[in-house]
Amino acid sequence: MSSERTRDRGNLFENSEKRKPSQPDMQGDCSLDGVTYEVRAWRRADQLAVSLAPPRGDKNTYPPDVFRGSLVAAPKPAPVKSGRGAAREPVEAPTGPAWTGDIVSDDAAYAVKAFPKQGKHGAYFTLSFERLAERPQATDEWVDSAP
Repeated sequence: MSSERTRDRGNLFENSEKRKPSQPDMQGDCSLDGVTYEVRAWRRADQLAVSLAPPRGDKNTYPPDVFRGSLVAAPKPAPVKSGRGAAREPVEAPTGPAWTGDIVSDDAAYAVKAFPKQGKHGAYFTLSFERLAERPQATDEWVDSAP
């Protein structure tokens, strides 16, 4: 059942099976305009290099990327205070994305926000995609840093 609330969303988890540097540091899945993609991400200094490709299925090779881009660390939002009294105000974790950036393909572009979450099995990111009206200019910077 697809709704506006669940469209253009995904998850990104640590790659616990990483054996070689060329393998992604993080992986997951997402849905854009009703199409399912695998998400792969590599940590590069202060950014995440991100690619989206069709699901592999039973194959042991990665299909060609459909979308590519990079995410940079988002500015830290101010912490949210709760409770009564100035001396006893606990400070909650900041809300907002940890990473933001754009991904592009030949036909479309999306702004991406990655929100940190904590699950039963550890930390992960929830991805939110917003389609951009205009496609940003692609740079060769990602290609230079790709594995």
